[in-house]
Amino acid sequence: FMWAWKYREPVLDLFEMIAGNRNNYAMFKVGGVRRDIENQKIPAIQEMLDLVKKKTDLLVGAVMDDPVIHARTKGVGILTKQDILDFAAVGPTARASGVDVDVRRDDPYAAYPLVNWKVITAEAGDVFAKAQVRLLEMYESISIIEQCLAGLKKEKEGEVDVKVKHIPEGYGTGRAEAPRGEVFHFVVSDGSNSPARHKIRAPSYTNIATFKKSCVGQSISDATISLAAVDPCYCCTERLAVAIDRQSGNRIMNAKEIINHSASITNKLLQHE
Repeated sequence: FMWAWKYREPVLDLFEMIAGNRNNYAMFKVGGVRRDIENQKIPAIQEMLDLVKKKTDLLVGAVMDDPVIHARTKGVGILTKQDILDFAAVGPTARASGVDVDVRRDDPYAAYPLVNWKVITAEAGDVFAKAQVRLLEMYESISIIEQCLAGLKKEKEGEVDVKVKHIPEGYGTGRAEAPRGEVFHFVVSDGSNSPARHKIRAPSYTNIATFKKSCVGQSISDATISLAAVDPCYCCTERLAVAIDRQSGNRIMNAKEIINHSASITNKLLQHE
């Protein structure tokens, strides 16, 4: 794990060079992208890819050939193909159980129609299979980036976005393949420059629910890695909370009232310090 974090750092430095941030890149926007990747940056990106490829070989060998990891993860936290379909799980969690699904291939967007890669799947559906899929997907990600860089070299540098003069009323849906699987967006426009409604279903919203099945019959120590194997992101699954009267079942606070009430409690605590 710490080996992976060691090689994560230079990759984040590269992200900062390209996007201005190590995390939360926000490169895409309505009409295009926020920043261009100039040709002079491509050699540094390729150099980093060469390093990551070598270190991926190291990580794959460390996991795939380690008998302790095999003993600890094989046969643990199994999700069958039917379990995946029942819970509508997505991404590597689904692909590790033999469900061959990937939005980038099935509903291509951005530059994905212009590049070639393999959708990595496994059949066992256990913790080891999920790790295996993610590790082998790293090679495919490197290949995709290299193909995109080759395409960028051929393109003339110029505008990277289109100015949006008018936003019409209406609604739209969109989906993309995030690292954890399909992320789905539903947006409603009232014609202003802000969405009237925007609902997001992140992949963790469905993947975490599979724990209801994968932990059954497992020891406590196995249950923890069964959950970790889906790479859960809890902030992705947050939903609006309201206060409910336990006796009547009526909602007694709306969202704004809860926020105001929380702020007032915080202020009281600060006054007593």
